[in-house]
Amino acid sequence: MVQPALLRLCVALSVAAVLVALLAELSLFSFIVPLRSPLSTATIVCWAAFFVLRNLGEEDRRKVVSAQGTGGDILQVATLHALPIYGERGDGGDFSQGERFFRSARYAEAAEAFLRAHADDGHPASALNAGAALIHIADFERARSVLEEAQLPARRLQSRLVEAALHAVCGMLDARQGNMNEALGHYASAAELFQREGDGRGRGDALINAANARVHRGEYEAAKRLLADAVRAHRRSGGLLGRANAQACRGYIQVESGDPDEALETLDRAVDLYRQARSSAGLAHVRMLQGNAHFKCGDLQRAQVSYEESSALCRQSGDLLGEASAKVNIGNLHFRQGDLESALRDYEAALEVHIKAGNALGQARTLTNMGSALVRQRRSAEALDALEQAQLLYDHVGAQGRVVESVGRIITRLKRHSQR
Repeated sequence: MVQPALLRLCVALSVAAVLVALLAELSLFSFIVPLRSPLSTATIVCWAAFFVLRNLGEEDRRKVVSAQGTGGDILQVATLHALPIYGERGDGGDFSQGERFFRSARYAEAAEAFLRAHADDGHPASALNAGAALIHIADFERARSVLEEAQLPARRLQSRLVEAALHAVCGMLDARQGNMNEALGHYASAAELFQREGDGRGRGDALINAANARVHRGEYEAAKRLLADAVRAHRRSGGLLGRANAQACRGYIQVESGDPDEALETLDRAVDLYRQARSSAGLAHVRMLQGNAHFKCGDLQRAQVSYEESSALCRQSGDLLGEASAKVNIGNLHFRQGDLESALRDYEAALEVHIKAGNALGQARTLTNMGSALVRQRRSAEALDALEQAQLLYDHVGAQGRVVESVGRIITRLKRHSQR
């Protein structure tokens, strides 16, 4: 926020200095001659301060930066500056190549490049980036392995920023797999370390992720408190992406807590911010939330358009789980329209992806929807099996809220009916 204001001041001083210099040549304006020297000096000092601040900011951002994760979260990645052994050499090798792939959303290639860099140097920054890339392609097993291996070396670094970023990315991994208790622990550690290092942007990102995790568990008031803390952190030192994710998180809370009309207004603001940030992954998430809001408002046509846009954006950014979520939501539309066979096909396709990725929460939610469809078809034994599997998974991840309570009530009703 300081740099744009300083830039405007520099431009204004430059224009004033040029005008004064030109007018001072005319005898009519000889009285402004004494202003030339102070204005020139002020202009030079102002431009010097601007470039110093910009360079310092670029160097700071190059250490650990925010990137848009899939699923409405923010992840952190370290850059070449975090690898002095490459920084002095200049080319960056596999690490630099991985960065180029990552920025181009070629996450599978990015992961392999970062893994090669990590095999060469063992630096936790290489592992951090490899883990982030692997999460994007839902290769959670390898992501967990490389991230856990990097935690001890990260603690030995003089700066704690890479360690903080590792906690943030581990939290994202746990959240993606539905392990919300573990995710919240990592996010809390990340927020504390970012605060200790004076990185308000990183702290705000970790708090937004924690707020999203609380919404997943149906803990809306706790999510609102975390979001308020995140917004305060971003107001001081956050960027465009942080503001976009804060709006998306607010919209998510509003959708899930029963205020879809207000959510749509909030999510429109998030769309504008994500477009400015050129984040297709962020747009995919917001389109999904908009679809959910339209669905709750009963506008099924707009909901379908939003879900289809989200699915296309997920394919563009390589988000397999996002595509699976879109498939579930399209199945929900078929369910609402009475086409239960199509709904079940959509749910089964999504469940296969969630199982392959080890996403417990995604499996639970998909099985819940399958159970509801099977109940409608009077296939009680199959419905009971699906819902009991869902209940076990909800218990595993510590999920709470109306959906979990509803699953318990339906299971009880089905068991009573089978005993008659």
